[in-house]
Amino acid sequence: MNAAAIQSLILFGLIAVGFVAGRLKTIGQESAVSLSRFLVHFTLPALIIVSMQQPFSPDLRNQAFQVLGFSTLVYASAFALAWLLTLSYRHSSARELGVHRFAMCFSNVGFMGFPVAEAILGRESLFIVSIYNIPFQILAFSVGILMIAGRHSAARPQDGNTVAAGTTGTTHSATAGSNSSKRSLGRLLLNPSILSAIIGFFLFLFSIQLPGPLFSILDILGGTTTPLAMVLIGVQLAHSGSARILLRPTLWVTGTYRLLIHPLLVFALARLFGLSGLNLAVPVLIAAMPVAANSSILAAAYGGDSELAGGLVFATTLLSLATIPLISLLF
Repeated sequence: MNAAAIQSLILFGLIAVGFVAGRLKTIGQESAVSLSRFLVHFTLPALIIVSMQQPFSPDLRNQAFQVLGFSTLVYASAFALAWLLTLSYRHSSARELGVHRFAMCFSNVGFMGFPVAEAILGRESLFIVSIYNIPFQILAFSVGILMIAGRHSAARPQDGNTVAAGTTGTTHSATAGSNSSKRSLGRLLLNPSILSAIIGFFLFLFSIQLPGPLFSILDILGGTTTPLAMVLIGVQLAHSGSARILLRPTLWVTGTYRLLIHPLLVFALARLFGLSGLNLAVPVLIAAMPVAANSSILAAAYGGDSELAGGLVFATTLLSLATIPLISLLF
């Protein structure tokens, strides 16, 4: 077994532990939501800041900007491809099409992107992962919501309340009234993942090293992200009731694109631009992640097909345990 397969097997074991804990009700759904919020508000930001505690060099700075630019290009291309591919889903409703397009464009970078990158590529890769994922945090809760909402107002959830997308590390708030857009923008900019990336990049640019005790606290806290994230994915799968939705053929078409075709396209694009090393491996690995776990939350809030979204998350998460080692052979 290659290194990626071994690491995927380890991650699968952690997911299995979470699945059993979920089935035995050791971790209930409410507890899983609370732990998810703890992960995205504390452990993941700590991991991001620690990963960016790198000695400053012009080469590393240029690498960061190169990755950020490539990430923006990937998402721009993904939006166009998702729209074109779903034109063939002729029997799908507008509610379903929005979910399919979101699933094709946005992967589970919060719960799986960081842990899997750390497991397969090493902790040194997390600096690049943090930079690469900045566009995701901005686009998933702007363009992504427009995809899911369709004809519905993307400025207001269906229930008129705040939507907490804890499983991805981002909270999107929108309320009635003229201030809803400003509040949404404020929530977006206060997203813990974006804030931690900005803080970490600021510390990197000015070569500011955290005091030893503070670094150790963040390092230990961030180290819990991978096991906690994998266990929580298992808990989510245990509580998922998406068996019936798996019979839809379009679900498997979207899942195949998400897990295999999209990362292969990203790999080809990266090679076309001459990327190598972590600049190549990180985008391809992130592209190979399953559907973003927050898709079902956003679908329920903005009038999309939440049942389809849950099925996509369930199916692609399970299948990714086999497809991620295959994709990792590319790098």
